[in-house]
Amino acid sequence: MEAMRADCMKQKGFKYVPNVPAPLQTISEERRLEISGDYPAMLKYREKHGFGVYFTFAYPDDPEEGIPDPISDPNMELAQSLSKTQYNAWTAADNACYAAAFTTLTGKKASSMDDVYAQADNLYVKTKERRLDGDPRLVELAGDFGDCLKSEGYPVASLKPTAMAFSTGLLFEEERTANMVKRMKSGEAQTVEAVRMPPGEARPHLAKEIKAALDDLECGKDFYAAFRPRDSKLLEETWNGFGRKDGLLPY
Repeated sequence: MEAMRADCMKQKGFKYVPNVPAPLQTISEERRLEISGDYPAMLKYREKHGFGVYFTFAYPDDPEEGIPDPISDPNMELAQSLSKTQYNAWTAADNACYAAAFTTLTGKKASSMDDVYAQADNLYVKTKERRLDGDPRLVELAGDFGDCLKSEGYPVASLKPTAMAFSTGLLFEEERTANMVKRMKSGEAQTVEAVRMPPGEARPHLAKEIKAALDDLECGKDFYAAFRPRDSKLLEETWNGFGRKDGLLPY
């Protein structure tokens, strides 16, 4: 992929440094169990991280779950050295070259790397909605899950299985996003780093998130045990179909 991309860029008169993505990190057995809906593993994760929304802001230096270092790419420095006009031309050429290489290697049509990610995500969402929202057992479990959350005072917008899987966590994601937008509009944050909520401000939010995440788990443990294994399998199959396991995507 990278050699094809660099050769294409050279033919278009642009420099591109082949940058082979680092191998995808292997997740721990504990994390694998959590993702698959194992109750003890989910409980242990949520007691510390909640839904995983505020934790990276509250503990940015955490070695496992803190804010990750930027992906190393020598072409970023190259692109940043260009004028706006040069950068736009370089980006247009790179998008075309990536798309051409991707199509050659996978047979799938795309206009850029961003387009590949958008296509994969869209396919994943549509596939899981079709397969999982129509499953009678999951529908039944999602209904019980939703009724329990309502009895605990949590809002439930939809009882569809794919919606229930993220129902309570989404409330905190929306809250965090609103906070970041407010900081940007107020002029408080002039850089990407400054948009992030300071640890001291994030930790009270994390405490509330952990409480909600544990309530959510108690209501939905049977649902998660049935839903998560199938959801994880669909996610892996979809992204591997777009070349992730073959190193065609950097993350």
